[in-house]
Amino acid sequence: MNLDGIISLLIACIELLYIINLLIFAEKNSINKLVIGMISLLFGYQLIEFFICFAGLQKQIFIYLAFLDISLLPPLGLYTVLKFTGKLKSHHKYIFIPALFFIVYYPFVLDQFAVTKCTVLYAAYHYPMGPLYATFYYLPIIGSMIILNKKWGRETDPKQKSVTRLFFFGYLFTFMPAMIIALFIPSFITAVESLLCKLAFIFATFLMFFVLKNKTVAK
Repeated sequence: MNLDGIISLLIACIELLYIINLLIFAEKNSINKLVIGMISLLFGYQLIEFFICFAGLQKQIFIYLAFLDISLLPPLGLYTVLKFTGKLKSHHKYIFIPALFFIVYYPFVLDQFAVTKCTVLYAAYHYPMGPLYATFYYLPIIGSMIILNKKWGRETDPKQKSVTRLFFFGYLFTFMPAMIIALFIPSFITAVESLLCKLAFIFATFLMFFVLKNKTVAK
């Protein structure tokens, strides 16, 4: 029995439940809508990876769709963090440019995309400009963590501090373990997109609780 990608389906189903729960019970302020969008991107990636590994849809276009989906998450996260902390300016829309560059560029080199491995837990891909892609992928994540940490440290209102902590811990408990694992298990890098999105289930869980509590601090 082929079980490749089954973990992706499990995580996708749970994240879909998160989204439905938030659409029903959460306050529909602008920040919460953006965060629900972030969870939706995580759900979308897991669903696409399930189809790639379980259903065998390994044509380059499906790999590209997975990258298109997940490429938008770091800049959307940074944009949301800037809005949440009251630092969002009109020029901050340019933080999406690196992601849009890859989204526009990759269709011209689709023949260089390939699935190199599929397992129950993860998928590994070959794609062009990997180091440059990784650089622009992680910079918004690091920036988001720094901004949230500063806001959490200077926050005096207990309710706002609690909400900020959920957002910050979501980043911290997802991406710090990934960085530590990468240091000690070099093979982690070969499937980092897929494995990081598995760890991002932690992120989605923290984001869900953040949205449920983010009522009086909406910007």
